[in-house]
Amino acid sequence: MGATVATTTSAENSDLVKSLGADLVINYKTQDFERMLRDYDLVLNSQDTKTLEKSIRILKSGGKVVSISGPPDAAFAKQIGLSWFMKLAIYFLSRKVKQQAEKRGIEYSFLFMQANGKQLAEITTLIEAGFIRPVIDRVFPFQQTNEAMEYVKAGRARGKVVVRVK
Repeated sequence: MGATVATTTSAENSDLVKSLGADLVINYKTQDFERMLRDYDLVLNSQDTKTLEKSIRILKSGGKVVSISGPPDAAFAKQIGLSWFMKLAIYFLSRKVKQQAEKRGIEYSFLFMQANGKQLAEITTLIEAGFIRPVIDRVFPFQQTNEAMEYVKAGRARGKVVVRVK
């Protein structure tokens, strides 16, 4: 879709992420993405706080980092209608990362994943057009949900793990 995409993965998954459209693949076991990347516009973070802080440092001023792994921010607290006390707690949880981002002229936001029919329809359109190619590692019947969770927990899935309901 016109973006230059850099990502981290293990050497074993390098070919897979390249086939999905990554332009630059960084082996997180042997390379530090912070030393290799500069002046990016956007980072999508799904990792820990240390990775989030590094991600802020590779963005150019005016860039944006979106994290699904936290910390939640004030906009999220407002969006879901939390009490003033919870909003205050979330403010303090996200204060450090917000300050780091603001110091560099970066926008930080937290994305809470939720089912949204309109978004799912848009994603379906992108899949059908070939812009997104889902990767399914394994499919478990509903009766094996516990086994599916254990498989995910082991951290070796190469793609999504699906639990078939019907």
